[in-house]
Amino acid sequence: MAAPPHIQPMGDSAFVVRFGDSISLELHARVVGALRVLDSARERWVVDLVPGYASIMVLYDALRAAPEDVLRWLEATLPSARPEPPSHRLVEVPVWYHPSVGPDLEPLAREKGLAVEELVALHTAPEYPVYMLGFRPGFPFLGGLDPRLFSPRLATPRAAVPAGSVGIGGQQTGIYPQRSPGGWRLLGRTPLKLFSPEREPPFALNVGDRVRFVSVSEARYRELGGELPA
Repeated sequence: MAAPPHIQPMGDSAFVVRFGDSISLELHARVVGALRVLDSARERWVVDLVPGYASIMVLYDALRAAPEDVLRWLEATLPSARPEPPSHRLVEVPVWYHPSVGPDLEPLAREKGLAVEELVALHTAPEYPVYMLGFRPGFPFLGGLDPRLFSPRLATPRAAVPAGSVGIGGQQTGIYPQRSPGGWRLLGRTPLKLFSPEREPPFALNVGDRVRFVSVSEARYRELGGELPA
């Protein structure tokens, strides 16, 4: 039987519920199951429930609930949570893997002793679970990266990474939804819009989804609405 989660205060208006300290599908299933139970029993003073790799941050309105109330609610609600496997939703993400949109593609392949085609094959092989969204609206943190592609972030982050850039950071891979600073190794770019505030729902991916990257040609990338470097 899995150990009960550890609950601890985080500042004056949050608690963090920890299920472990590693990245695994087992812990992910516990996070997803607890998230569903907490959301269904949500009190009016709950401001947000933010899932992580192995934890959930519970933000509450400190003017409407005392810490004791929140702790009591968590201790009463969490025991009914059961692990939930990832959803059956599989989202295929088209990616144009090319140095003009993936400046780290060739250097990373050389560093790993791989041909570019081999690196792309390794990156497109898995179905990646979406463990959490964060950093920027809609940024998916994806687990399941082939260990042969594990790579540290750049020593000096780029000041601006274009929207749609697909990269690797440590044991993770992900997609930049908007133009932003970033230090992940960039392999290519997708035309898929991960975040559109005018759309309902605004996010293209959700926690629990699975993602498969699909290598496409420049022509297909442009056909799908992808923008080319200036």
